[in-house]
Amino acid sequence: MPGPGTARRSYRAVRRVAPLILAAYRHWDQLSPKEKERYRQQAREYAERGAGYARGAASKLPGGRFRKQP
Repeated sequence: MPGPGTARRSYRAVRRVAPLILAAYRHWDQLSPKEKERYRQQAREYAERGAGYARGAASKLPGGRFRKQP
């Protein structure tokens, strides 16, 4: 069960992050469709690159796969 300060910490975190999220949304909303597609393509490439690194790291583990933690 969360402690008594959890709600307060959550509230503070939301107050700090909310303006950043709003600014990012406004920036995204002002981009042209071509620019949005360029960002999406970049995100796909980053995700594929990260997955490749993860697969490479997993292949070095015993059994060649990620093991579930107990």
